[in-house]
Amino acid sequence: MAIIIQTDNPDLLLDKIYEAIDTRKADKWVRTDDGRLTYGTLLWKNEAFFKPQIWVDENQLRFGLIKRKDRKHITTQLYTIFHSKLIEMLLSHFDGYFKEVTATAKRAEPDVF
Repeated sequence: MAIIIQTDNPDLLLDKIYEAIDTRKADKWVRTDDGRLTYGTLLWKNEAFFKPQIWVDENQLRFGLIKRKDRKHITTQLYTIFHSKLIEMLLSHFDGYFKEVTATAKRAEPDVF
């Protein structure tokens, strides 16, 4: 259930995402102190997190879904909201920085749940 982004410069894309979140241009997303992202609406904030990883050899920026520690499972509804909102943000603000974005339906690196 990872998001995989094909990009020529994954470091730059991640920096741009962080900058947009920090300056509130990518509204509704929040960055934690350790660099993880959570959807910041009252209903969904801190329900799950995306952990970014840069895969240099593959020219990829990946976001792995991480469940909240007290959760047993990631529900389909939670997965759907988080993935669709992150992809929406990417397409709305960063379409010039990547070639392709994929959301996996099964667990993939770097998911943690």
